Amino acid sequence: MSESLHEQAGEAGNRYMRITIECPHCGTRCVACDSRAMSKTMREITYRCRNWRCGFTGVATLEFQRVLVLSSIPAADVSLPLSRHIRRGQLALALADEGNVADDEATYVANLHTPTNDWGTGGAMSGAPPD
Repeated sequence: MSESLHEQAGEAGNRYMRITIECPHCGTRCVACDSRAMSKTMREITYRCRNWRCGFTGVATLEFQRVLVLSSIPAADVSLPLSRHIRRGQLALALADEGNVADDEATYVANLHTPTNDWGTGGAMSGAPPD
């Protein structure tokens, strides 16, 4: 692409980005002329080259790859891998919702920072683990 998606969004004066792709043959920007859903997470888009001399038309796919922010109304039939960048706290809160079968896992994740030892941290002898 000759310009970034952020630049395109800024020029358009809105918060949405328009996804464009260049023709693989002549480099002219293509336009989307058709789109159809393949699944809840993937679309097939037909692109046509704007250069009439080239005449290329092709199909591209647009697909969600991973979750960056968990949905507050998740669909039961959508399964996407979690990004490594999801914070533990956000995951723990989502797993701790009422009626969720993963409550034990949510408690475990929320308590990861809690020390598991039960012996004192005072003097030399009090720091030793119990027999």
